Amino acid sequence: MRPFRAIRAGQALSTFRAPPTSPSRRFSCLRRPVALTHNQPHSHVPPKTLFNPRPSHRQFSITPLITTAISSAETLLTTLHSATLTPWYLTIPLFALTLNLLTRLPAVIYSRRVAVRRAKLQMQPLARAWSERVKVELARDIKKEKAQAGKESTKQSQAKWERRWTMRYVKENTREIARRNKRWGVQKWKDWVPSLMVFPVWVVGIEALRRMCGGPRGLLGTLVFGPKKSPEGDGTVAPEASLGGGGVDVQEAMASSVSAAGGDASMATGGCLWFPDLMVADPYHILPLALSAILVMNLVPKSRVGLRVLLNMDNRPEATTGTSKWRLRMHRGLLVVATSAGFVTMDLPAALHLYWVTSAALTWAQTTIVWRLMPVPQPVPPAKKQERLLVPPPPKEPEKATTKKS
Repeated sequence: MRPFRAIRAGQALSTFRAPPTSPSRRFSCLRRPVALTHNQPHSHVPPKTLFNPRPSHRQFSITPLITTAISSAETLLTTLHSATLTPWYLTIPLFALTLNLLTRLPAVIYSRRVAVRRAKLQMQPLARAWSERVKVELARDIKKEKAQAGKESTKQSQAKWERRWTMRYVKENTREIARRNKRWGVQKWKDWVPSLMVFPVWVVGIEALRRMCGGPRGLLGTLVFGPKKSPEGDGTVAPEASLGGGGVDVQEAMASSVSAAGGDASMATGGCLWFPDLMVADPYHILPLALSAILVMNLVPKSRVGLRVLLNMDNRPEATTGTSKWRLRMHRGLLVVATSAGFVTMDLPAALHLYWVTSAALTWAQTTIVWRLMPVPQPVPPAKKQERLLVPPPPKEPEKATTKKS
């Protein structure tokens, strides 16, 4: 009887299944010794390395890439200064010119080519014919809706139906134009995305220059949190040096403080005109004001139609769509940022303003030259009505009756 009972007990234990547990609870049970019970008769403790719930992995970070890019920009700036033997007030504009020619000019040319192709596509007879087809179909639908409504035609109802028809036509026509532009690869987002992709290159250049001139923390940190208050790398001199006490030379103190911050002390005498020191702010604030003026000049539309839209003086239905409103708001926001950029960054070193002003001026010059060399073709407006080929002769004047003299 005993062997038979042992066999039945073994079968019962083999058919028994433990209740499901969570992974963390399961791993925690495997890590520590477990007492033998009737639920787990054959449990044992495996090594911890085989049941590690969180394996070691390497975290991805772009910090080394950013550091390498900034170091490369510093090397380029130093190489230009030593190879051309120019002072810093000429080396910095040359550095900005190099970056603009390598990055921004191809982006401007690409965007202009896309705009020219889009204008040529809109001038095709097929595009105009499709717009007319959309107009006819919408007019037919509006006519059916009017008939189903069965309301008397008053001036208010007529204006309501006209406004509704216009909005639907603009919406359908805009959707068709977007579909056609996508098919031919001339989407409107290609006008500003290339320039936006160049922005990181500009940030890397200004960050490299900031490190070399010993300015405050990065531009973004300065705009948000204000200038750094620590004496490291802020371009300040000890009180004894500024007052001339203790036998400390001002230039030596400046050089030591800048060298400790990793900058170049030669920028302290590399300026010209009213800003001889590139490591301090412009004393007359001319460069910040010039920066705001150039940025606003780059953002102001060149055509009268664009100015009317920007000033909310355009009553066309195309200007009341959702996409147009979003673009208009973003454009106005950029204008506000451009106007306030010079006033917010007045405390930055003159070297940063010189680089920023030069880059903005080069952008304006490149855009103007490219737009003149690659003009957008203007569409020929269709004839308003059919003109007669044969002009009829003018009517004869009636003969005047001669009055007899009495």
